Amino acid sequence: MRLPDPHRSRAVFIGVGGYRHLPQLRGVHAGAAELRDVLTDERYGSLAPRHSLLVPENAGREEIGRALATAAGEADDLLLVYFAGHGVYLNELYLTFADTRSEEVRFTGMEYRVVADLVRDSDASSKIVILDCCYSGRALAQRMSAATDLVAEVDIEGAAILTSAPPNRSSTVLDGERYPAYTLRLLYALRNGIPDAPELLNITALHRHVRRAAKAQGLPEPQALSHLSLDELGLVRNQAVRPQKPSAAQPGTRTPTQPLAPAPPNTGPVAFEDIARSAKSAQPAERAQAYQQLLGGIAAGRVHPGQIHPAPARPQPQPSQAGAPHKGLRAALTFGLHLAYGPLMAFFVVAVVHDLVAGDTTRSPLGTTGYVVAGVVLMAVAAVFVGLTEFAVLPRNKTFSSAGVGSFLAGVGSVLAVDLTFWPLAISAFAVGGCIGIIRALRRSVSTT
Repeated sequence: MRLPDPHRSRAVFIGVGGYRHLPQLRGVHAGAAELRDVLTDERYGSLAPRHSLLVPENAGREEIGRALATAAGEADDLLLVYFAGHGVYLNELYLTFADTRSEEVRFTGMEYRVVADLVRDSDASSKIVILDCCYSGRALAQRMSAATDLVAEVDIEGAAILTSAPPNRSSTVLDGERYPAYTLRLLYALRNGIPDAPELLNITALHRHVRRAAKAQGLPEPQALSHLSLDELGLVRNQAVRPQKPSAAQPGTRTPTQPLAPAPPNTGPVAFEDIARSAKSAQPAERAQAYQQLLGGIAAGRVHPGQIHPAPARPQPQPSQAGAPHKGLRAALTFGLHLAYGPLMAFFVVAVVHDLVAGDTTRSPLGTTGYVVAGVVLMAVAAVFVGLTEFAVLPRNKTFSSAGVGSFLAGVGSVLAVDLTFWPLAISAFAVGGCIGIIRALRRSVSTT
């Protein structure tokens, strides 16, 4: 198990409690700030403070969308997104911000699928979304198209989604507690550690611990869906395994091992009957969680194998040492394919349109000057599109990528300005590919300095 590379990882923490048109939520923004502090702690955290953004509480949809797009575009190792605030369900889950109005949620809030799209399209090898809001379980329950459903991508992309409540339950802030109930228990586990857990705490261990604590107190039961590869990625060092020695602290500060709040009572192992009940749930996430708990119970001796019917064991995937080169080769081939199909489509579009409109594939009623002007305009549009996409002003998309669309527009422009031959198409494709390579190299050098 390893910790994320702090220089190649990005995190965005969004906590909205000071609403102007919706009910106020106590301690939400402070909880997001505390979570950022824990995960960036130099003694046991894993993220770099300068790459972990705490979004201002009064930020609106545009500012938050820009922050998410920037983090998704820069992350190579871990991309983590945390949101706490009001969640609204209007046929799909909406996340709300300080200026969101209840009668205009669709325009002043943000559809969860927008966040899912940004996370899904990121080049990060590991992706974690944490939602502490009402109806957050809708992020697991709702099914969108295969192209936009982060749940469908979990088994492929190495992603995890953690939610504070089931699809039809509200999240809460308990009396006497300063943070939302789910965030508080997550912070307690991160700050104080989990006994009998590994030296590094991964998403699975944290979710099990928080779920047991919430269930023991009658709170909404957190949900989770996680790819197996994330079991090899720790978020923090387990303070229960290696307790810190007491050290002098400044007045008013908290030492690393001092709890955030009294420990939630009765956080022991879940009974076998509860595991069996969860295994029959209609929710895939609950069934998967039950199987994981069952295996853990057998390993710890809490569940006897005779209580269950044996089933063929499924081999666990082993981490491949060649994973990184394969990923790089696949990315290079995909990039080259996009650069190739753009000029190819440009050739067919120009040829077919000219045959239909003018009956001549080399001249049209526009005349020679009109051709050149139209070609130059299209090449300028291609340059602007590539720049906006690569600098994350426009969202990146795997199908309509900057390489594919840029080479298509540049190819059409070069054919119109020069002639319907091979070499203008080839030169335009090489030019687009070179520009994208230069922009990405500049962005990478800036992000690592």
